[in-house]
Amino acid sequence: MKIIAVLYFILIVINFFAQSTPCYLQKRFCDNRKIKNCNELVSFNEETDTYFSKKNISILYTGNCVTCYRNGQLKSQISIINGKQDSIGIEYYESGCIQSKMYFVLGKLDGEVTFYYDSTNKKAQQEFFNQGIRNGKSIEFENNTTNDTIIYKTFKNNKLDGIKKEFYPNNKILRIIEYKNGVLDGIQKKYNSESMIEMEISFKNGKKDGVWRYYFDSGLEAKLENWSDGLKNGEFKVIDEKGIIKTQEYYKKNIPIEKHIQNYPDGKPKLVTIYDKKGIIIEEFSFDEFGTKKDIIKRVEKIKKN
Repeated sequence: MKIIAVLYFILIVINFFAQSTPCYLQKRFCDNRKIKNCNELVSFNEETDTYFSKKNISILYTGNCVTCYRNGQLKSQISIINGKQDSIGIEYYESGCIQSKMYFVLGKLDGEVTFYYDSTNKKAQQEFFNQGIRNGKSIEFENNTTNDTIIYKTFKNNKLDGIKKEFYPNNKILRIIEYKNGVLDGIQKKYNSESMIEMEISFKNGKKDGVWRYYFDSGLEAKLENWSDGLKNGEFKVIDEKGIIKTQEYYKKNIPIEKHIQNYPDGKPKLVTIYDKKGIIIEEFSFDEFGTKKDIIKRVEKIKKN
């Protein structure tokens, strides 16, 4: 019993030191006496993701093989069944640290796929697949001490579906975007590094829709737009940081209507254009910096019949 206890303790110690040893010091050298090099055994068809025997390319390859760096360091080791990878696929950097880990079932990605930063063992990206189709969350990570999330998104049948979030390196939210079946659908917000909102817009079935607002760092509104099914529909306005309107326009289903104005920095009118319901200019005039009016297109008054 004492011998078993000692052996068990030794295994724990070995495992502890293996885990605590930096990955770049855990060298994994290729031993071609045990497993042959893939370059010598197989021919890979990228279009079909299929492995064939290098001796006879009409035969699907079955077996194990490795690929190696020139310095003899292990790059990858795979298991192939009837021409398709069927194993945990682990690739290493030349340093000896893990580069990626993925699971294959009969040649298709299935389960978690993870990529790592070199020499740190910190995650760079993580995704999930089901029989070769991307499904579930997908995360990109920052290469910092806390391995913060940079981008978080979700997929359904290989298409973006749900909320996508982008972050600043300090874990503060940068952007929120909503997708449905691969197209923009829902809100989209953007924040500055101080968590003040910069932009709040929305889409419906991939088209601009609803009220769009842009903001200065102070929180004051800088721009206003109104959209409906991808068409301009309503007021469009640009404002300066003092709250003075720079431009103001109105549309109905992309057709300019009513009064459109451009102002000087002090808010006084510079150019005024007036449209009828069909988008035709019926009057246009400008003002110089002294307020003197100049007609560009003069309104023609209709003569009333007696």
